[in-house]
Amino acid sequence: MDVSKALIVIGIILIVVIGFNVVIYFSARGKHSINEIDILQKATKKIRHPWDDEETMLSELSQRVKKLQANTSDQEEEK
Repeated sequence: MDVSKALIVIGIILIVVIGFNVVIYFSARGKHSINEIDILQKATKKIRHPWDDEETMLSELSQRVKKLQANTSDQEEEK
């Protein structure tokens, strides 16, 4: 095998590997990346209040049902 061809192949492989590492680095440090502290804070909040999301959705549903019932009773009174 020719030494110059081997060096070319090694050079191409190094460029590809370095290119992948640069892409991974910039994608990890992008605008939308979440650091470890944010993840731990969200996990701690979820542990303290595991049903918080569901309770919020249920209270919103309850308010909407009350409004709907009020509108329905108002329409029946008008008849």
